[in-house]
Formats: sequence, C-alpha cells, structure tokens
Amino acid sequence: MAKYQTKVKCYQRKKSKQYLITLTGNHGFKNDEPVMILSDTDFNELENISNSRKNQILDLESRLTELEGEKDHELFLKDHKVKNLEESLDKSQTHVKDLKAELKDLEEIRQGRENEISALNQQVTLYKTKVQNLENEVTEFKENVAESDARVKSLQQELSTAKVRIKELELMEDQVSKFKELKDDHNRLRNKHDHLQERLRTALEEINAQQKVISDLSNRGFIDYITGRLPKSYKQLSEPKK
Repeated sequence: MAKYQTKVKCYQRKKSKQYLITLTGNHGFKNDEPVMILSDTDFNELENISNSRKNQILDLESRLTELEGEKDHELFLKDHKVKNLEESLDKSQTHVKDLKAELKDLEEIRQGRENEISALNQQVTLYKTKVQNLENEVTEFKENVAESDARVKSLQQELSTAKVRIKELELMEDQVSKFKELKDDHNRLRNKHDHLQERLRTALEEINAQQKVISDLSNRGFIDYITGRLPKSYKQLSEPKK
C-alpha cells in the first residue's frame, strides 16, 4: 500500500475550525477519483490487512511450489488451498467492496459537510451585510441627530436673539410713547406760549396806544382845551374794536 505525504492547514472560525488537507508529490490521483482520509490507526490497520493478504498470497504461492512435486496428495492439498485462497480472495474482495462503499459514504458525508459549510458561509456573508447596513443606518441616524441638535441650537439662538430684539422694540415703544407725550406737552406749551405772546403783543399795542393818547392829550394846545378838541389817537382808542 502506497503512502503519500500531506500538508494540513487549519482555519480558525468563530466557533469551529476548518482543515485543508493537500497531497504532495506525484500521488497520481485524478480529479474525479475518490480519496478517503483515514487516521493513522485506521490506515495502519488497513495496511496490516493488505500486508497480511500479500503474505498469505506469498505463503500460498510458496506452498503451491512445494506441492508441484507431490502429485495427487499435493494436488488435493493444492486444490484445498486454492479453494481456501479463493474463499479468502472472495472475502478480501467483499471487504474491499465494503471499504469502497464506506469510502463513498465518507465522500458523500464530506460533500454534505462542504455544502453545509458553503451555506453557513453564505449566511455569514448575509449577516455581515445586514450588520454593515445596520451600522450605516446607525451612522446616518447619528448624523441626522447631530444635524437636528445643531438646528435646535441655532433655533434657540435665534429665539434668544428675537427675545432680545422684542425687549428692545418694547423699550423703543415705551420711548416712543414717552416721546409722544413729551411732544404733546411741547405742543401745548407752544400753543400756550403763542397765546401768551399774542396777548402780550395785544397788551403792548394797547399800552402803546394809551401812551400815545396820554402824550397827545398832554401836548394839546390852549385852543384845543377851550374848544374841547380831542386828539385823533383818543378817538381811535375810543372806537369799538372790529
């Protein structure tokens, strides 16, 4: 039984390990030929069986050589041995057939395991994609929250500025109201001043007119006194005002 060297690589998964076994050298296996992987114990046992069969065949061949010189008895023994050999060969062929069947079953199991691993890898890839999508959604949500917080802060600042502006406008309204009151007071005082100014002007005109009459009366001549003639200014002063 031929022996071949192998290389084994172990890939660590999250919860399991995956082994890759490679035959090195000119092993002569084709791509479509089944290969059964056995442990050292099983391989040694199978090798011992093969060696035992080879030794039995060698022993039978040696025995047949010895029996060639022994005619009938040897022929009888030879036939008996041949029969036993055939039975042994039949058993060996049956055993080999059973081993091939086991090898086929192992190959089907291996193929099933590979299919399961492939399906698990696809599920892992799908889960990774879902996780990545969720991470992207979380990142986008955080960005939206940050933008919302910035917008809220901006609105709060605008609200604070608006409140200050409202207070300024209210203060300006108070000042405008006071200004209107002061303006009304000023207008009243102005009207009063104009009225007093007019009364003063009228009073001054009357005083000037009276002083002129007094002056004209004082400056009358002797004839004016005898005749009782009054000055023109006195007459104008005595005339009713229009």
